[in-house]
Amino acid sequence: MATMNTAAITFERILVPTDFSETSERALEYAKAIARQDNSQLLLVHVSPPINLITPPEAAWIDVSEIQSAEEERLQQSGAALRSEGYRARTISPTGALYDELLSAVKQNEVDLIVLGTHGRKGYDRLLLGSDAEALLRQAHCPVLLVGPATPALQDKTWNMREVVCATTLDPRSAHVAAFAHKLAAQHGAELVLFHAQNPDSPDVDWDSFEEAFHRYVPEGAGRCMCLRTRFVKTALGTSIVDLAKERGSDLIVMGAHPASSMATHMSPGTAAKVLIESPCPVMTMLEC
Repeated sequence: MATMNTAAITFERILVPTDFSETSERALEYAKAIARQDNSQLLLVHVSPPINLITPPEAAWIDVSEIQSAEEERLQQSGAALRSEGYRARTISPTGALYDELLSAVKQNEVDLIVLGTHGRKGYDRLLLGSDAEALLRQAHCPVLLVGPATPALQDKTWNMREVVCATTLDPRSAHVAAFAHKLAAQHGAELVLFHAQNPDSPDVDWDSFEEAFHRYVPEGAGRCMCLRTRFVKTALGTSIVDLAKERGSDLIVMGAHPASSMATHMSPGTAAKVLIESPCPVMTMLEC
Protein backbone atom coordinates (compact mmCIF):
# COMPACT_ATOMS: atom_id res chain seq x y z
CA MET A 1 0.00 0.00 0.00
CA ALA A 2 1.19 3.53 -0.73
CA THR A 3 2.99 5.17 2.16
CA MET A 4 2.19 8.86 2.69
CA ASN A 5 3.97 10.60 5.58
CA THR A 6 5.38 14.06 6.21
CA ALA A 7 8.42 13.46 4.01
CA ALA A 8 7.63 11.19 1.09
CA ILE A 9 5.19 9.14 -0.90
CA THR A 10 6.18 5.65 -1.99
CA PHE A 11 4.38 3.14 -4.17
CA GLU A 12 4.71 -0.58 -3.55
CA ARG A 13 2.58 -1.95 -6.39
CA ILE A 14 2.06 -0.17 -9.71
CA LEU A 15 -0.54 -1.45 -12.14
CA VAL A 16 0.06 -0.72 -15.83
CA PRO A 17 -2.71 -1.66 -18.27
CA THR A 18 -1.44 -2.38 -21.79
CA ASP A 19 -2.88 -2.93 -25.25
CA PHE A 20 0.66 -3.13 -26.72
CA SER A 21 0.23 0.25 -28.42
CA GLU A 22 2.79 3.03 -28.55
CA THR A 23 0.67 4.92 -26.03
CA SER A 24 0.84 2.02 -23.57
CA GLU A 25 4.59 1.71 -24.04
CA ARG A 26 5.05 5.42 -23.29
CA ALA A 27 3.03 5.03 -20.09
CA LEU A 28 5.12 1.99 -19.13
CA GLU A 29 8.29 4.09 -19.32
CA TYR A 30 6.85 6.47 -16.73
CA ALA A 31 5.87 3.53 -14.53
CA LYS A 32 9.41 2.14 -14.79
CA ALA A 33 10.88 5.52 -13.81
CA ILE A 34 8.75 5.53 -10.65
CA ALA A 35 9.45 1.86 -9.91
CA ARG A 36 13.21 2.44 -10.07
CA GLN A 37 12.96 4.97 -7.24
CA ASP A 38 10.75 2.90 -4.93
CA ASN A 39 11.72 -0.64 -5.99
CA SER A 40 8.03 -1.05 -6.79
CA GLN A 41 6.46 -4.17 -8.18
CA LEU A 42 5.12 -3.62 -11.71
CA LEU A 43 1.85 -5.39 -12.54
CA LEU A 44 1.44 -5.47 -16.32
CA VAL A 45 -2.20 -6.15 -17.24
CA HIS A 46 -3.78 -6.98 -20.57
CA VAL A 47 -7.54 -7.55 -20.58
CA SER A 48 -8.95 -9.74 -23.34
CA PRO A 49 -12.58 -9.16 -24.33
CA PRO A 50 -14.95 -12.07 -23.72
CA ILE A 51 -15.40 -14.40 -26.70
CA ASN A 52 -18.64 -13.73 -28.54
CA LEU A 53 -20.32 -17.08 -29.09
CA ILE A 54 -22.62 -15.55 -31.71
CA THR A 55 -20.20 -14.58 -34.46
CA PRO A 56 -21.45 -12.39 -37.32
CA PRO A 57 -20.85 -13.91 -40.81
CA GLU A 58 -18.31 -11.26 -41.84
CA ALA A 59 -16.12 -12.14 -38.82
CA ALA A 60 -16.42 -15.91 -39.09
CA TRP A 61 -12.88 -16.24 -40.44
CA ILE A 62 -11.34 -14.61 -37.33
CA ASP A 63 -9.94 -17.07 -34.80
CA VAL A 64 -10.42 -15.10 -31.55
CA SER A 65 -8.76 -17.75 -29.40
CA GLU A 66 -5.67 -17.61 -31.60
CA ILE A 67 -5.51 -13.83 -31.22
CA GLN A 68 -5.84 -14.13 -27.45
CA SER A 69 -3.07 -16.74 -27.34
CA ALA A 70 -0.77 -14.42 -29.31
CA GLU A 71 -1.57 -11.53 -26.97
CA GLU A 72 -0.93 -13.71 -23.91
CA GLU A 73 2.46 -14.70 -25.34
CA ARG A 74 3.29 -11.06 -26.03
CA LEU A 75 2.31 -10.13 -22.47
CA GLN A 76 4.54 -12.84 -21.04
CA GLN A 77 7.43 -11.62 -23.20
CA SER A 78 6.89 -8.07 -21.93
CA GLY A 79 6.95 -9.29 -18.32
CA ALA A 80 10.12 -11.30 -18.95
CA ALA A 81 11.76 -8.25 -20.54
CA LEU A 82 10.97 -6.15 -17.45
CA ARG A 83 12.44 -8.79 -15.14
CA SER A 84 15.57 -8.99 -17.29
CA GLU A 85 15.97 -5.23 -16.72
CA GLY A 86 15.92 -5.81 -12.96
CA TYR A 87 12.29 -4.91 -12.19
CA ARG A 88 10.03 -6.90 -9.93
CA ALA A 89 7.35 -7.58 -12.54
CA ARG A 90 4.30 -9.79 -12.84
CA THR A 91 1.75 -10.19 -15.64
CA ILE A 92 -2.02 -10.46 -15.28
CA SER A 93 -4.27 -11.50 -18.18
CA PRO A 94 -7.98 -11.56 -17.28
CA THR A 95 -10.85 -11.90 -19.76
CA GLY A 96 -13.92 -9.72 -19.49
CA ALA A 97 -15.06 -6.11 -19.59
CA LEU A 98 -12.00 -3.85 -19.51
CA TYR A 99 -13.27 -1.43 -16.87
CA ASP A 100 -14.52 -4.14 -14.51
CA GLU A 101 -11.42 -6.32 -14.85
CA LEU A 102 -9.02 -3.45 -14.20
CA LEU A 103 -10.88 -2.38 -11.06
CA SER A 104 -10.92 -5.99 -9.90
CA ALA A 105 -7.15 -6.28 -10.45
CA VAL A 106 -6.59 -3.06 -8.51
CA LYS A 107 -8.55 -4.37 -5.55
CA GLN A 108 -7.22 -7.93 -5.54
CA ASN A 109 -3.59 -6.84 -5.76
CA GLU A 110 -3.85 -3.88 -3.36
CA VAL A 111 -2.53 -1.56 -6.04
CA ASP A 112 -1.55 1.92 -4.88
CA LEU A 113 -0.79 3.54 -8.25
CA ILE A 114 -2.21 3.02 -11.73
CA VAL A 115 -0.19 4.30 -14.69
CA LEU A 116 -2.36 4.44 -17.77
CA GLY A 117 -1.69 5.54 -21.33
CA THR A 118 -4.75 6.93 -23.07
CA HIS A 119 -5.64 8.30 -26.47
CA GLY A 120 -8.03 10.81 -24.89
CA ARG A 121 -11.07 9.89 -26.98
CA LYS A 122 -13.59 12.57 -27.76
CA GLY A 123 -16.51 13.12 -30.05
CA TYR A 124 -18.38 10.20 -31.63
CA ASP A 125 -15.79 7.59 -30.65
CA ARG A 126 -16.23 8.61 -27.03
CA LEU A 127 -20.01 8.26 -27.24
CA LEU A 128 -19.70 4.74 -28.65
CA LEU A 129 -16.85 3.44 -26.56
CA GLY A 130 -16.56 5.74 -23.56
CA SER A 131 -13.25 6.67 -21.97
CA ASP A 132 -11.91 3.77 -19.96
CA ALA A 133 -9.29 6.11 -18.52
CA GLU A 134 -11.86 8.53 -17.11
CA ALA A 135 -14.06 5.70 -15.83
CA LEU A 136 -11.07 4.26 -14.01
CA LEU A 137 -9.88 7.49 -12.42
CA ARG A 138 -13.40 8.22 -11.16
CA GLN A 139 -13.68 4.85 -9.40
CA ALA A 140 -10.19 3.72 -8.39
CA HIS A 141 -9.36 4.41 -4.74
CA CYS A 142 -5.70 5.05 -5.47
CA PRO A 143 -3.89 7.71 -7.50
CA VAL A 144 -4.03 7.35 -11.29
CA LEU A 145 -1.20 8.68 -13.45
CA LEU A 146 -2.51 9.38 -16.93
CA VAL A 147 -0.14 9.70 -19.87
CA GLY A 148 -2.13 11.44 -22.57
CA PRO A 149 -1.61 11.88 -26.31
CA ALA A 150 0.33 15.17 -25.93
CA THR A 151 2.66 13.87 -23.20
CA PRO A 152 6.21 13.42 -24.54
CA ALA A 153 8.17 10.20 -24.23
CA LEU A 154 10.75 10.20 -21.44
CA GLN A 155 14.26 11.23 -22.39
CA ASP A 156 17.01 8.86 -21.18
CA LYS A 157 14.28 6.81 -19.42
CA THR A 158 14.31 9.22 -16.45
CA TRP A 159 11.61 11.56 -15.19
CA ASN A 160 13.19 14.73 -13.85
CA MET A 161 10.42 16.46 -11.94
CA ARG A 162 11.15 20.15 -11.44
CA GLU A 163 7.64 21.56 -11.04
CA VAL A 164 4.33 20.11 -9.90
CA VAL A 165 1.23 22.18 -10.57
CA CYS A 166 -1.83 21.31 -8.51
CA ALA A 167 -5.29 22.30 -9.70
CA THR A 168 -7.45 22.90 -6.64
CA THR A 169 -10.88 24.22 -5.78
CA LEU A 170 -9.41 25.54 -2.50
CA ASP A 171 -12.28 23.79 -0.77
CA PRO A 172 -11.10 22.38 2.59
CA ARG A 173 -12.58 19.01 1.57
CA SER A 174 -10.05 18.80 -1.27
CA ALA A 175 -7.03 19.78 0.85
CA HIS A 176 -5.74 16.19 0.81
CA VAL A 177 -5.10 16.54 -2.94
CA ALA A 178 -2.91 19.62 -2.42
CA ALA A 179 -1.16 17.84 0.48
CA PHE A 180 -0.43 14.87 -1.76
CA ALA A 181 0.97 17.19 -4.45
CA HIS A 182 3.16 18.94 -1.87
CA LYS A 183 4.61 15.71 -0.54
CA LEU A 184 5.29 14.42 -4.03
CA ALA A 185 6.99 17.68 -5.01
CA ALA A 186 9.08 17.70 -1.81
CA GLN A 187 10.19 14.13 -2.47
CA HIS A 188 11.54 15.12 -5.89
CA GLY A 189 12.92 18.50 -4.87
CA ALA A 190 10.36 20.10 -7.18
CA GLU A 191 8.52 23.39 -6.92
CA LEU A 192 4.82 23.27 -6.05
CA VAL A 193 2.42 25.66 -7.76
CA LEU A 194 -1.26 25.96 -6.81
CA PHE A 195 -3.77 26.85 -9.52
CA HIS A 196 -7.37 27.86 -8.94
CA ALA A 197 -9.71 29.10 -11.66
CA GLN A 198 -12.15 31.25 -9.71
CA ASN A 199 -15.46 32.30 -11.15
CA PRO A 200 -15.91 36.08 -10.68
CA ASP A 201 -19.35 35.40 -9.19
CA SER A 202 -18.01 32.87 -6.67
CA PRO A 203 -17.49 33.86 -3.03
CA ASP A 204 -13.97 34.72 -1.92
CA VAL A 205 -11.75 31.82 -0.98
CA ASP A 206 -11.52 31.06 2.73
CA TRP A 207 -7.74 30.62 2.89
CA ASP A 208 -7.69 30.08 6.63
CA SER A 209 -10.02 27.08 6.41
CA PHE A 210 -8.16 25.60 3.45
CA GLU A 211 -4.74 25.99 5.08
CA GLU A 212 -6.04 24.55 8.34
CA ALA A 213 -7.32 21.47 6.48
CA PHE A 214 -4.06 21.21 4.52
CA HIS A 215 -1.95 21.22 7.68
CA ARG A 216 -3.89 18.26 9.05
CA TYR A 217 -2.08 16.27 6.36
CA VAL A 218 1.14 18.30 6.31
CA PRO A 219 2.11 19.69 9.72
CA GLU A 220 3.53 23.20 9.63
CA GLY A 221 7.30 23.10 9.44
CA ALA A 222 7.34 19.78 7.54
CA GLY A 223 9.52 20.09 4.46
CA ARG A 224 10.06 23.50 2.96
CA CYS A 225 8.10 26.53 4.14
CA MET A 226 4.55 25.96 3.01
CA CYS A 227 2.66 29.22 3.24
CA LEU A 228 0.13 28.17 0.62
CA ARG A 229 -0.68 31.68 -0.48
CA THR A 230 2.88 32.14 -1.71
CA ARG A 231 2.45 29.03 -3.90
CA PHE A 232 -0.68 30.38 -5.54
CA VAL A 233 -0.22 31.63 -9.12
CA LYS A 234 -2.60 34.29 -10.35
CA THR A 235 -3.41 34.04 -14.06
CA ALA A 236 -5.39 35.95 -16.61
CA LEU A 237 -9.13 35.31 -16.71
CA GLY A 238 -9.84 32.26 -18.87
CA THR A 239 -6.43 30.65 -18.36
CA SER A 240 -6.72 26.89 -17.97
CA ILE A 241 -4.52 24.47 -16.06
CA VAL A 242 -3.21 23.22 -19.43
CA ASP A 243 -2.34 26.77 -20.48
CA LEU A 244 -0.41 27.26 -17.25
CA ALA A 245 1.43 23.94 -17.56
CA LYS A 246 2.44 24.74 -21.15
CA GLU A 247 3.56 28.25 -20.23
CA ARG A 248 5.66 27.12 -17.26
CA GLY A 249 6.91 23.83 -18.69
CA SER A 250 5.45 21.91 -15.73
CA ASP A 251 6.37 18.24 -15.30
CA LEU A 252 3.21 16.99 -13.58
CA ILE A 253 -0.37 18.13 -13.07
CA VAL A 254 -2.13 16.89 -9.91
CA MET A 255 -5.87 17.31 -9.62
CA GLY A 256 -8.89 15.87 -7.85
CA ALA A 257 -11.59 13.82 -9.55
CA HIS A 258 -15.18 13.38 -8.47
CA PRO A 259 -16.52 9.82 -8.24
CA ALA A 260 -18.97 8.88 -11.00
CA SER A 261 -20.49 5.80 -12.55
CA SER A 262 -18.93 4.34 -15.69
CA MET A 263 -22.02 5.43 -17.68
CA ALA A 264 -21.31 9.06 -16.83
CA THR A 265 -18.15 8.90 -18.92
CA HIS A 266 -20.21 8.33 -22.07
CA MET A 267 -21.51 11.87 -21.81
CA SER A 268 -19.54 15.09 -22.38
CA PRO A 269 -15.96 14.87 -21.04
CA GLY A 270 -15.36 15.98 -17.48
CA THR A 271 -12.71 18.50 -16.54
CA ALA A 272 -10.12 15.78 -15.99
CA ALA A 273 -10.73 14.33 -19.47
CA LYS A 274 -10.45 17.76 -21.10
CA VAL A 275 -7.14 18.37 -19.34
CA LEU A 276 -5.85 14.95 -20.33
CA ILE A 277 -6.44 15.43 -24.04
CA GLU A 278 -4.15 18.48 -24.27
CA SER A 279 -1.85 18.22 -21.24
CA PRO A 280 1.88 18.60 -22.09
CA CYS A 281 2.80 16.42 -19.09
CA PRO A 282 1.37 13.47 -17.15
CA VAL A 283 -1.77 14.10 -15.08
CA MET A 284 -2.18 12.47 -11.67
CA THR A 285 -5.68 12.29 -10.25
CA MET A 286 -7.03 11.45 -6.80
CA LEU A 287 -10.62 10.97 -5.77
CA GLU A 288 -12.08 13.87 -3.82
CA CYS A 289 -14.44 13.27 -0.92
